[in-house]
Amino acid sequence: MAGSTYNGALNSGKGGVDEMASFQCRLSDGERVTCTISHVVTDHQTHLMLDPQTSGLSHHAAELMSFETLAFTWSSFPGFALLVASDGSWPEEEAATRKEGWSPGFAPLAVIAMSEGKYALKPYGAPCFLTAENGTGRIHHDRSVIADWELFRFDSEEPAKTSLIGDFASSFAELLRHLSEPSVLLSALLSMPPSFQPSLLELLCEMLTPSALAELASIFVTDFEATSGSTSHRCERLLAALPQGSWLRDGFRRLHEWRTGQSFSIQRAGAQYDFLGFQENTKKGSAYCVGARLLSEARRTIKPTKTLALLATARDEGVYLLEWIAHHRRIGVEQFFIYTNDLTDGSDLLLRRLAEAGEIVWINNSGASPVKINMQDKAYNHALMVLPEILDYRWCLVVDLDEMVLPDASVDYCLPPLLAAREREGAEAVAMSWRVYTSNGHLAWAPGLSAARFVETESHPLIKTAFRTHLFSGASAHHPTSRERAVVPYMTIDGESQKTGNLSDHDVNFAARPTSNASVCHYHVRSLEEYVWKFARGENDNSGVLKTKHFRYNNPGIFELFTSRFDTGGVQPGLVLAEDINRETRRLLRLPGVAEASKEVAQRFRTQVGAFVEQSAQIMKQDDRIALDVRERWCALVDEWRHLSRPD
Repeated sequence: MAGSTYNGALNSGKGGVDEMASFQCRLSDGERVTCTISHVVTDHQTHLMLDPQTSGLSHHAAELMSFETLAFTWSSFPGFALLVASDGSWPEEEAATRKEGWSPGFAPLAVIAMSEGKYALKPYGAPCFLTAENGTGRIHHDRSVIADWELFRFDSEEPAKTSLIGDFASSFAELLRHLSEPSVLLSALLSMPPSFQPSLLELLCEMLTPSALAELASIFVTDFEATSGSTSHRCERLLAALPQGSWLRDGFRRLHEWRTGQSFSIQRAGAQYDFLGFQENTKKGSAYCVGARLLSEARRTIKPTKTLALLATARDEGVYLLEWIAHHRRIGVEQFFIYTNDLTDGSDLLLRRLAEAGEIVWINNSGASPVKINMQDKAYNHALMVLPEILDYRWCLVVDLDEMVLPDASVDYCLPPLLAAREREGAEAVAMSWRVYTSNGHLAWAPGLSAARFVETESHPLIKTAFRTHLFSGASAHHPTSRERAVVPYMTIDGESQKTGNLSDHDVNFAARPTSNASVCHYHVRSLEEYVWKFARGENDNSGVLKTKHFRYNNPGIFELFTSRFDTGGVQPGLVLAEDINRETRRLLRLPGVAEASKEVAQRFRTQVGAFVEQSAQIMKQDDRIALDVRERWCALVDEWRHLSRPD
């Protein structure tokens, strides 16, 4: 490993680089590099401080610093400084820096020499300068031009005589030397103390050029069962140093298997992936996502060979499955990735038969179901962070089993031409607005197309989105998500800008006006039976998985919503595809075991749904938040349903 030779402070004066405390680092090939350690001082005579927990920058008087923050510079890499923040006591014992042991915080800076020994600073790779606001301690990152009072200087700091500081300075000099050689860079990173490796990996992912980062990521798409001492063994060592590296290892392993021709139509996302159901675990800065940038980059290198996949979650929605698949096949969907959990309606057998026939990829999403898990989030994040098969599709459409996308007649009701047009204009995500459908007077479920049974009553500002699959690491129910980028090129299907394209802004869930070239038929309010069945499955409201099914709701307004729209009239635009959908449904029913499994789903629905309708009627006697007229109307509908169900 590279070493260091301490020469102590060259000069204790205040001023330019030549006067700062320095020592010699010896690299692996014998070359010597000068490392300089200093404090960064603002024009207000305060010191720049890095918070190692939040990576935030501030500035304070020297005696008020919460963390010692030193700037390391190397003669071999001019124009660069590394801020290193710690409690000021670098340990001597090697054991202190084992996995999850002692580690400082790191932040890279670009250094631009100005006049009179002063420097302008930028976050490394960012376009804007740092500015220290006088009297507040704040550091701003948004200045495109600078004044003299916004410059900084480096004051010498004689390095502590610890082997760890010297070894770190030498090893980091090796990293800087090999930024364009990812295979050598991996070895240099592994020469660092294990507790330093997670933070330094994150830092390198920010510093590397896109091509170098992609090359580094590709190294990890490997056979981890290869012999000791190989590249795969070194990759495994680095992943083992990460706080939650096991799932990343699985993600890289799956990519390797898929590239070598292994693909599975029936899969499982078990309890080990439940962490993906908590959004705080999938955001940048989470321990679970240390190193996730590498996996995302490796997934981005996949070149899709097909156009459009559909990603969905479902629970006990088997009665709609064949129609839903047939409809979306007609509009251009080539493959379906369907996540389900805790099924009770028999649709697990139907899904299995469809998957065995190659019609879908079915992922059993059942896990330990911890409190407040969001099963949709778990599924979407698993698909876009772990599942390799979905990467073979250029576009990913996320819709639920009560939603059907309906493109315009001008494109023969096909979605891919519209997506291609928006992609030519630079879009990476494309939004389509909801059209809400209601009961049309139906009390009970019956076989038949939703497009023929229900009616459109209104447009709605909520949207659903299709997006470039490999460019995003997750999704919500309405738009994709990304750890790396907050703002993306986002259009409506009509070619208008979709809000600001800021994925962190809740407003992006809504369209400014209803889209025309395609919309989403949202069958939120079907018949009375189906509406009750929907809430007996459990709402995906972060209350956890409803293990024992019963009629559960959070908002008593659901009763008013149904009763006020029960017999509202409207149009049925989806009927235009009825012949095509029925033909495709008949084909699906001819597949081995599909017809029998579909009959079992229908029978289970009929057997179970009555108890839930009766539960809803009993609730009317208990929930005084429900208006009296709504209670009366709901109970009257239940009475009609009873008569329909038991005419004798």
